[in-house]
Amino acid sequence: MNSKIKHIFKDRLIVALVIVPFIIAVLYLTFLAANRYVSSAQVVVRQQESGQQAGLPGLAMLMGAVDPVSREDTLYLKEYIVSHDMLKILDEKLNWSEHYAGRWYDPLYDISIDAPLEDKVKFYQRMVTTHYDETTGLLRIEVEAFSPDYAKEILKEIMVQSEIFVNNITRSMADEQLAFAQRELNAATDRYENKQAELVAFQNQYNIFNAEVTAESLNQIVANLESAIVTEKARLNALKSRLSANAPQIKAQENKINALIKQLEAEQRKITTSEITEDDLLNTIAFEYRRLQVDLLVAEEFYKTSLAVVENAKLETIKNIRSLIAVVKPNLPEEAAYPRRLYNLITILIVLLLLYGVTRFVMASINDHRE
Repeated sequence: MNSKIKHIFKDRLIVALVIVPFIIAVLYLTFLAANRYVSSAQVVVRQQESGQQAGLPGLAMLMGAVDPVSREDTLYLKEYIVSHDMLKILDEKLNWSEHYAGRWYDPLYDISIDAPLEDKVKFYQRMVTTHYDETTGLLRIEVEAFSPDYAKEILKEIMVQSEIFVNNITRSMADEQLAFAQRELNAATDRYENKQAELVAFQNQYNIFNAEVTAESLNQIVANLESAIVTEKARLNALKSRLSANAPQIKAQENKINALIKQLEAEQRKITTSEITEDDLLNTIAFEYRRLQVDLLVAEEFYKTSLAVVENAKLETIKNIRSLIAVVKPNLPEEAAYPRRLYNLITILIVLLLLYGVTRFVMASINDHRE
């Protein structure tokens, strides 16, 4: 047995490729590699609206398809969790760099506290990993740390910041839409109030409530006067057929007709002429009044539409609010998950033996070729 061992150690190749590297691995994993504890959680982004999957095809719902909006938001969150923005927050609140720095004896898991941000982000992405399940829509978050309490604390802070992130991306878009609708409503309100003021000022200027009604009233008066004149002339003709031309009744009837004619002429002048200027013709006033009424109606409809848009935007904001649901909350690990010493040593030994075998085979082939 001793002779076999001595023979093995005489083989410099196996010593260089297998024994020495394996001893180094044993020493590293046994004495240098720090225990790393893993805290994990599973989250999902969901709309608060109960009918959020109403737009999915029936077959997709039966197959358990994930809501595309929820999937998109969850993927955004996945990238945010492993971003430098999250790292900066963790550094400010939990002194992330101090926890992972200063482990010079474990060079594979050591980061200088003064390292560039890019290097810190790469190391951070090794310590914090995310995995999105396309089937369930769940996002799994895992945090490695050198103490179980700190691993859980880091993960809890990540979830707090994730919830803030989800709320921000949801409300930022909704706030933009609502702000635009509110600006349109303010403009419509100002326009409506201005048109109301113009119409009231016009009515006060001409001391009328409705110019069209005024014009119709004058036309009715003219028509009534014309009808009365015709009636009175008929009576005059009847009197002339029975009385002499100088009879008092005939004179009185003629005076009555003349008075009606004068009144008719006065009313006609109110419609077709102006006592002040040509711009104050009643027909022009009626036309201007109708124009102001149309402008007011248009402004009112625009105001009603803008108000409906604002209310709809508010409802959409409420329906589209998304929240972060913790399906599995952060756990407090009881034992170290890494390094997996026995598994790593067996894997390293197998790889080294394979490397040794391949090297021996290549060397034997070269020797045979030379011979």
